[in-house]
Amino acid sequence: MARTKFKCQFVICVYLIIAGSVRSLPIPLSSLETKDSVYSNVLREVTFETVNAYENKSEMKTDAKLPVNRTIPLLERSSLRPGQSASRYSIQITRDGDTFNGRAVIDIQLTDASRSNAMFFNMVDLEVSRVQLGVLTEQGAIDANFSYQEEQQSLRISPLPGEPTSYVAIIEYRGNIRTDGIGLYRGQYGDADYIGMNLHSTYARRVFPCLDEPNLSAMTTFTFVGFDHEHILSNSLPEENQTEGMIMFRPLEAPNYLWGMVSHNLQIATQLAQSRVLLYVRPDIQNLFNLASVILTNFYTTLNEWTNQPHSEIVQNQDPTLHVMAVPDISRDSYALSTVSIWEPYILTEENGSITQKKLIFVKTAEALARQWFGYIIRIENWRYQWITSALTSYAAYEVVKNFQTDDDPLSIDMDSVFTTDVIQESLLHDSYNNAQPIQLSVNIYAEVDIRQHINGILKYKAPAILRMARLSLGPAEDETDFIQVAARTLLNTRAFVPITSQGFYDAVQSAGVNQNNFISSWVTTPGYPILSVSLGNGVINLRQRRFGYSSVPQRVYNIPITFTTGSEPQFDNLHATTIMDNPTSTINSDIGEEWVIMNLQGQGYYRVNYSPDLWERIILALEDPEQRQEIHSLNRASLIDDSFNLARAGELDYDIALRIALTMENELDYAVWRAFVRNIEFLKKRLIPFASSSDDLDDTIFLRLITRIITLVEEEYGFGPYNPLDPPMNILTRGLVMDFACRSGYEPCIAAAVDLFYDPNDLEAMNTNIPHELRPAVYCTMVMEGDESVRQALIDHMSNENSKYERLVILQSLACSQDFSFINEYLLDTIEANNNQYDLAERIKIFEAVASSSADNARLALNFLRGNTDAIRTMYGGPEKLEEVLYIMAENLITEDLYNEYAILTDSVSVVDSLSDSRDLALRFLQNANENMQWNNNHLQEVYDWIDLNHAPTIFVSSLLMTLSLLITFFNN
Repeated sequence: MARTKFKCQFVICVYLIIAGSVRSLPIPLSSLETKDSVYSNVLREVTFETVNAYENKSEMKTDAKLPVNRTIPLLERSSLRPGQSASRYSIQITRDGDTFNGRAVIDIQLTDASRSNAMFFNMVDLEVSRVQLGVLTEQGAIDANFSYQEEQQSLRISPLPGEPTSYVAIIEYRGNIRTDGIGLYRGQYGDADYIGMNLHSTYARRVFPCLDEPNLSAMTTFTFVGFDHEHILSNSLPEENQTEGMIMFRPLEAPNYLWGMVSHNLQIATQLAQSRVLLYVRPDIQNLFNLASVILTNFYTTLNEWTNQPHSEIVQNQDPTLHVMAVPDISRDSYALSTVSIWEPYILTEENGSITQKKLIFVKTAEALARQWFGYIIRIENWRYQWITSALTSYAAYEVVKNFQTDDDPLSIDMDSVFTTDVIQESLLHDSYNNAQPIQLSVNIYAEVDIRQHINGILKYKAPAILRMARLSLGPAEDETDFIQVAARTLLNTRAFVPITSQGFYDAVQSAGVNQNNFISSWVTTPGYPILSVSLGNGVINLRQRRFGYSSVPQRVYNIPITFTTGSEPQFDNLHATTIMDNPTSTINSDIGEEWVIMNLQGQGYYRVNYSPDLWERIILALEDPEQRQEIHSLNRASLIDDSFNLARAGELDYDIALRIALTMENELDYAVWRAFVRNIEFLKKRLIPFASSSDDLDDTIFLRLITRIITLVEEEYGFGPYNPLDPPMNILTRGLVMDFACRSGYEPCIAAAVDLFYDPNDLEAMNTNIPHELRPAVYCTMVMEGDESVRQALIDHMSNENSKYERLVILQSLACSQDFSFINEYLLDTIEANNNQYDLAERIKIFEAVASSSADNARLALNFLRGNTDAIRTMYGGPEKLEEVLYIMAENLITEDLYNEYAILTDSVSVVDSLSDSRDLALRFLQNANENMQWNNNHLQEVYDWIDLNHAPTIFVSSLLMTLSLLITFFNN
């Protein structure tokens, strides 16, 4: 790496910019946030007849701690085969290299009316060699006729002569140990491996023949043979007097999908050895688990108190210790009792590490622990009710994280800002498309594809957002009691282990003293959300609501909690609703003078607000004044950005207003506001830069001109250089976010700073390994874009010596910023190479996402890669849900008409359709979303270009003159 070569090229580029001979290269923005992607909640049409075997089943009051001999009600039947239940499973799994031999002993009960019918069990990717049936006991069991029903993915067993109603089935079978993180799978780190068992949500059928619906509990025992790791952990304690080479776990009663197991040689992090929580990490991990040790102990204790349900006493025979595995290669939600697997970047961090990573660690770890209660104890009757456990999990997690940090601590992360931007606004974005689905479906779902696409969809975001809105809007204004927590405790103590429906949750809310079940129900069962239009009349505020959407959507009326304040007496902290608007129109008596009025305080309501032109004008004038701006709560400033850009995107608001609000960002330092701005401006940027570069008649620096105006204050206050690690975390988050955005947008002072930071000040030929953590995504990506192969090699060499998986992930995503097409092609192909172990399972989809979102050219390479390697992506990325995530990522980056057309062809190509299999319906849904985005290109792209060209933003020539002096000073000082 020749630093001199970079300097010479850099000075020449600056000179050419000033001379007006060369236009700046467009540098698209790509998010480096290490969070799981969310895709719109879509569901193919359910065509099977719904079997509702026990819709009106009564819910028995039960103690939280289950007796071992609890009898399974015969009402618990499977939709796969009505009239059949399984009360007990004894599963023995014997490892044989990369395969396993299984023996399942299952107690089966049939009704008199159905005893002549064949028995069925869910089964996928297993080869059954023998089935024996005994009556009541195993004794005297004889061979039975069986077959595999491919269409149903089930094992069919013929009844015995005499057609008894109680059987014991002994099923011998064989299966493969998988590599995709589901079922029984093998993980790997270095030369070592571990074996995990993840059965949620429909993966038990890949480990043993079963009935794996959420309402079906059974007493289950697991025995593992030939697993030679030091630790073999499962939900329950191991039995005493084990046979050598074999470990049997005590029986627990639960649905099959809640069992887990990890067999591993990870080491125990000693800091937690004396508590009820044990953290296991790779043997070579050092100095990365101090924060994890602190928060695990704190979150565990807080959740015990928050739920009023001690974890170690949930059920008899459970392992009372919570075993937390920091797994190096797989990122999946964990629901198994007492065993929790969390991907390393979501739990292990360096001292003084990235605040962005700590934010992720707090949330991901708290959610993983909360599922021990909300998912295991609180169970749903059918997957259509998954919103209940998802909502309670996230709600409790954010409360736990807030409890961990005190409001007056300057070094705390503002979790209200995080929730508003990462949950509420993220959900509103994905819930704006025409084909949005409700988070509670109207019928029960049983097909694996429907379950997968429903529970992995928008409900993970929308469900907790609805609970937060209900808590803040409906709770008594003078009462500090959290009725959601009260309702959760009620469920844990009166409906533990009893499958519940939404009505069961509503009953718990009502028992907490809040009779607003219709309010919550209306949001849960209704797709989309409303837009609230606000105007002034004589002594009143006029309100009108209708459903919001990026294109035409069916209209409906929502229950909208109304909160507002005015410029004369601004009060943003009273979030209790003054009224619930349940009609298309309404009025509020309020004598508004010339001041501004703002609705939906702190953006906690799940809706958008549009104002009349005169009210928008008042708000903009306040935002343009640095002092008046601070009178408006930062979360409302974020909502004004988010609402105005999305309203303009939908054609509900003129872009003149949205872009004028954007220009007021020159007065902004708050993280939440910048987070909302970057999310929304990225949509424009991705489309504006290729559009402006497509013609010699257009200015391809158009977007950079806008950014040059907006970024002034942040650059002056924070700069693009090193910072004090003891600065307030929210300031550090803003620094990292804005620098990453500015450098990717081609802002030259940012690029100069990134180049300067990349090199070791004591050795200008070497890479600086002490770049501030929050700035590394911006620095690495910039250098990959600006540099050559030597820069990529320096990062790869650094990564090979790096123990932090998060730092490794940042580098892997930054490599996707390259504009070297041959490298990008090879990079993508490496992610599906069967014999290539250089990328962990969870890293592969992160690489694809980074490539697809980095530029229009790289998006085309990603699309070509997807078209030719669909089957390999499913196999190597982690199964059909990961393929569907790839399809979503690709659809979101169809930013030009030709890309859109190529994706449309992909979803209709015979060979690709076969490869997409049951994910094709979802691909077509994403295509519908992309079509709505393409309509925006047709309707608004030229309008946005013209506005920026004509209004306020200086030309690149003028701004270059202003920045030249600082650039040259930076150059010659080094």
